[in-house]
Amino acid sequence: MLLVPEGALVLNPSAAAALELVDGERSVDEIVAAVVERFDVSLELAHADVHELFERLEVRGFLQ
Repeated sequence: MLLVPEGALVLNPSAAAALELVDGERSVDEIVAAVVERFDVSLELAHADVHELFERLEVRGFLQ
């Protein structure tokens, strides 16, 4: 769960894991690779999901 001013966003396990890895040093590709390894999903699916998550959070002003 991600608490935001408007309430809370409920995240699935892979989205929560991706956000936990955002530290200003890891690249998006490194985060995608970690999601692939941890959740045994394809690179293509993880890439699409992580990019979609980050785009949505950026539009809402939660990521830069």
